[in-house]
Amino acid sequence: MQLRVEPTRLLLIAAQLLLAVAYALPVLRAEQARHSDFLSFYTAWEMVRDGQGARLYDLDLQSDYQAKALGLQSSHFALLPFINPPHAALIFTPIAYLPSSSAAWLFLTLNCCLATWVLYRLWQLASGWSQAARILLITTTLATEVFWYNLGTGTMTLLVFACLMEYFLAMRDGRDVSAAVWLIASTIKPQLMVLPAVVPFAMRRWRLIGVAVSFALIVGLGVSLAFGFHIWRDYLGVLSEVSAHGEKYGAVPRLMSNLRMILYWTVTPQAVLPLVCLGLFGGVVISFWLWRSAHDFGVRFALTILLGVFLAPHLNYQDTIVAILPAALSYDFARTKRVTLVPAFQLLMLTATFLPALLLFTGYSGLLLWIWPLPVVVGLSVICARELSHKHLNAKPHL
Repeated sequence: MQLRVEPTRLLLIAAQLLLAVAYALPVLRAEQARHSDFLSFYTAWEMVRDGQGARLYDLDLQSDYQAKALGLQSSHFALLPFINPPHAALIFTPIAYLPSSSAAWLFLTLNCCLATWVLYRLWQLASGWSQAARILLITTTLATEVFWYNLGTGTMTLLVFACLMEYFLAMRDGRDVSAAVWLIASTIKPQLMVLPAVVPFAMRRWRLIGVAVSFALIVGLGVSLAFGFHIWRDYLGVLSEVSAHGEKYGAVPRLMSNLRMILYWTVTPQAVLPLVCLGLFGGVVISFWLWRSAHDFGVRFALTILLGVFLAPHLNYQDTIVAILPAALSYDFARTKRVTLVPAFQLLMLTATFLPALLLFTGYSGLLLWIWPLPVVVGLSVICARELSHKHLNAKPHL
């Protein structure tokens, strides 16, 4: 079939691909292991390798390991702590048998494979779209700076993104066992999965819930036997420490593109965490209300993800990449049911493509460089809410 692309779209696609190349080149730098999120993961894997799993959340010991990895004589430097659940350290331990530089390149390769899989699944998800629209979905993803930031800093968010996408597809298709497996796998970043995990309960998918709980118990028991049952208390303790003194550990609330950042600037410091927890509880309640009906599954799931991002108690810049999935899901709904909203998607696409590029290439280093995803997330949330409120309206399909 011959591909026909309007000149304007063709120009946009070309610009996006050029941006993707510009973002990709720094990812291939030589020092992958230094001063990136990978360092915190490698620290944890080394500790498990050396039989120190029981002290996984000992920040002093983490500091010693990081100093060694960086070739420093002293541990007096800014620690980048490992704050993921213990099973995130256990499953990747074999990587620690490689030198840090080789391990970093291997992890980058794994992340590139995950990124390729995510792009492939997005392409499949858009199977009903026009060919030009499908290409734009892929090129927009590639031209979104946070996509390459994930690769360049060696995070685990792409893995969570892949799991979240598989979880959605399995739930949509009624594959409860697969959905349960992907749900538990995605708990290596539990703050992103709180609200998506509510969906099976709200929908009363008891088989899915039963399998997920069983799998979680198996994983929890295995981790407890490997590290000791105290490891869960230690994990909660380090989360509490980082939440209370985030700036000391690189978890800066003023750079979180969600409710916590807004509260940071508007209320007293003592009120921030209680209000964040209250907001998350409110999100759980809203999610139950949202899923009182299973109609328009895709757009409801999209809004659930977006609410989870906005209300997450801890949100790194790289975590906002998961908003690409709800963007695709809500556009898929709007292009056939709410054509009047399509221009809003076009505006958000242009914002996500060119705003971070403009900030980076002009040398801007202020707050907006890190929080630009917030208006995109809020805008998508408003669109999803409007789509659901007008779900009975019909419109001519947008091709």
